Amino acid sequence: QDSRPRGLALGESLMASAPLLSGIPTAKDNFFENEPGLVASFDFDYDEVVSFYQKLRWAQFVFLPPSWVSTFCCTPCFINQNVEWNRRSMHVALTVDGIKFVHDRRKDVCGLSCTDRGKESKTIPYDKITDCDVTEPAGTEFCCCIQRTLHTVTIDTASSGMKDGNLQHELLLEGLCHPHDFKQAVWAMKRQSQGSHAPKQAEMSMTSPVEDINTPLLKDIREELRKLNSLMSAKYGSA
Repeated sequence: QDSRPRGLALGESLMASAPLLSGIPTAKDNFFENEPGLVASFDFDYDEVVSFYQKLRWAQFVFLPPSWVSTFCCTPCFINQNVEWNRRSMHVALTVDGIKFVHDRRKDVCGLSCTDRGKESKTIPYDKITDCDVTEPAGTEFCCCIQRTLHTVTIDTASSGMKDGNLQHELLLEGLCHPHDFKQAVWAMKRQSQGSHAPKQAEMSMTSPVEDINTPLLKDIREELRKLNSLMSAKYGSA
């Protein structure tokens, strides 16, 4: 029987899957360089993502007259910069624990420290993932103004689905440089994660019925039956 802590055994099992991910291009993003249990990092195509969203934000500003009021607050001056701050602070990697997505601390609105956005982090365990797929770019965005150019990776769990009339995904990643490699790596890690639990499940299924008698509940029942037999014997034995 494996005497190692369960978490350590699982981590070593998942790290053993690294050869399966050897075909993944080396990431340029070093954000997760010192991350414990790192399996692989994945790059966003920041230039393409920023370009797409800057075009989209300008189209929304120009073609929605109510937004022109924000000109008095110098909002147009910060449209491009806000997209840069927001999109270039996103990072994603696979670790032994699951998919880790980090939206790092970044500037917002006008760039003053009082409007900064804090770091946000999410880890999705492999055994909770029910779907991971890639949507190819097609069609246009915002009244046929902007051509869609970004691949979208969606990750779903049991909690995903329709909420308030909208389809909600556990995680949505736009503009990964290698979306299909990411998808294949996620499924490989999920299979490896499921395999690491198999010996434990097999061990549980092979538990002897005799061992089950030793559970506290059955012990209590057995003792009560013994007392009842003793009382019955004393009563009818003395009659």
